[in-house]
Amino acid sequence: MSHLSRRDFCLGTLAASLLASSNMRAQTNGTWDSSTRPVLPIPPELRADSVGKINLVAKRAEKVFLKGVTTPTYGFNGPFLGPALRLRKGETVTANVHNQLTQNVTAHWHGLIVPGHADGGPYMPIKPGHTWTAKLPIIQPAATLWFHPHLYPTTAELVLKGLAGLIIIDDENSDALPLPKRWGVDDIPLIIQDRRFNKDGSFFHRFNEITVAAGYCGDILLTNGVVNPVVNPPRGWVRFRILDGSNARNYRLSTSDQRPFYVIATDGGFLPEPVEVKELPIAAGERYEVMVDARNGQPFDFITLPVPQQVMRLPPFDGPVVFLSVVPTNEEGRGSLPERLVSMPEIPAKLPPISQKLVMQMNRWQIADKLIDATGLEKMVASGKTDPAVVARVLKLITEAPALPLKAQLTANAVNGVSFSFTEPGFKAPINTDLHWRISEGKDTMLHPVHIHGCQFRLVKFNDATPPAYMRGWKDTVPISNAGSAEIYVRFPLEAMPDMPYMVHCHVLEHEDSGMMTEFSVA
Repeated sequence: MSHLSRRDFCLGTLAASLLASSNMRAQTNGTWDSSTRPVLPIPPELRADSVGKINLVAKRAEKVFLKGVTTPTYGFNGPFLGPALRLRKGETVTANVHNQLTQNVTAHWHGLIVPGHADGGPYMPIKPGHTWTAKLPIIQPAATLWFHPHLYPTTAELVLKGLAGLIIIDDENSDALPLPKRWGVDDIPLIIQDRRFNKDGSFFHRFNEITVAAGYCGDILLTNGVVNPVVNPPRGWVRFRILDGSNARNYRLSTSDQRPFYVIATDGGFLPEPVEVKELPIAAGERYEVMVDARNGQPFDFITLPVPQQVMRLPPFDGPVVFLSVVPTNEEGRGSLPERLVSMPEIPAKLPPISQKLVMQMNRWQIADKLIDATGLEKMVASGKTDPAVVARVLKLITEAPALPLKAQLTANAVNGVSFSFTEPGFKAPINTDLHWRISEGKDTMLHPVHIHGCQFRLVKFNDATPPAYMRGWKDTVPISNAGSAEIYVRFPLEAMPDMPYMVHCHVLEHEDSGMMTEFSVA
């Protein structure tokens, strides 16, 4: 049989599934009535002040996600999620991060190329009541990045409660392109996250055998922190900056009317030219910018389709799930889709030999497999029909199985056979040197979105083949699954000392928090 990693599973109560289905299934009656639905919230832009400073405050709050229920949350400068930091290539920004929580936190600038001491990784905790200051030189081109805590071993919990936000970098090339540029009007950010709620409204999260194997699996989909929102852009070309901000879930993005969309940027910036797609896979931590033609004024839904992992196909994700309805106004749009976007350097024709091999490994998947097997889940998924009895058994296993002892959690996963530990030495990478690395996984075949700090890299091979066109831009996160692999071309332009190193880890945050991470220095 295929073990749990092939099923990367997610289930909810039947009631929650019915709620999600009624709220989030694709429209079938041709109407997009927004009178009872929330308008898509747009994160406020936050720019450096006159002396180049940005202030972020991590604090406790609360928010209503489900009608009549209040959920305790964390947020940066707000109740849930944070602002979009608007930066510009060539400037240097000083970020002050104030911790008003009662627990430690960090702020990692995911995708931003900064020195190790400013990276915000697990070696840089901010104690309650304290402030961490990081000087951020912006040396990279226009891109959509993000920031979130990176505190070991509680990153998953902190992100789950709402600590995350976007980083937008502008440059002369992005200024000159005729792309839509009106923030929240025709240049629209989308942060997609799944959540599961306890009866009291709090977010469910527990590190048990299932979680350290499958990662976090919610049954309610949030977009920019709300369920089932609507957005009203002008009639014209619309730009969407999409972040998979989920702890673990991956998505297969499409549109309800099958209109194509055009990928214009990957994690680290623009592609040379737009790439037309009907579907776009996106894994935890990845970002894509896409353009959609709404010049006909007809409304449509952004949907996620069932993904290859069997368990990710269960209700409500066994069919199309809407995460945003787009209802254009009568205003004429201003932007357009260019034929060319940016000139990208070629990957060197001859790369050096592979100097670093990174293998993502799961140490306890067989235990979780046996627990799942006993529920009848595999048979139910194969039948294509939902069995309430099986659902109930699996749900009980997810929500009631005891939390692992901390020692078991911290050794559940590994990179190159070693679980992350502050006492384990990392490896070294030379600065400003062309490098050729290989990333793969061990005996498990689960999806591992692998993120590398301190760089943007290019894919040389993806599953031993030429990468698809939409992945040929600058990347900092690459999804490995089904015994797959990736070869990358990478350079590290800035230093990271052994006492403030960079990280490589799986961006399934529950994997990261259970040992699937290693550190490295650059000099």
